[in-house]
Amino acid sequence: MPDITLIVKNLKNEDDAERLERALSRLDFVRLVSVDGGKGLAAVSYDGGESELSEMEAAIGEAGFEYEATPGARKMEG
Repeated sequence: MPDITLIVKNLKNEDDAERLERALSRLDFVRLVSVDGGKGLAAVSYDGGESELSEMEAAIGEAGFEYEATPGARKMEG
């Protein structure tokens, strides 16, 4: 199960963090998600690879946020 940490650029408060956490948790392949609104980080454990990462990207965008992977995240994917 890959683990990835994402830098979420426009998290403003804990309500935003909860909204993003709900959006990612709805994806079937996401096993664990934790969003820290204060630090602007989302940690996600999921089953899959590049295709699932693309689905996460879409879910993050639909929730109204932008992100970038932390350094080394692409190496972890695979």
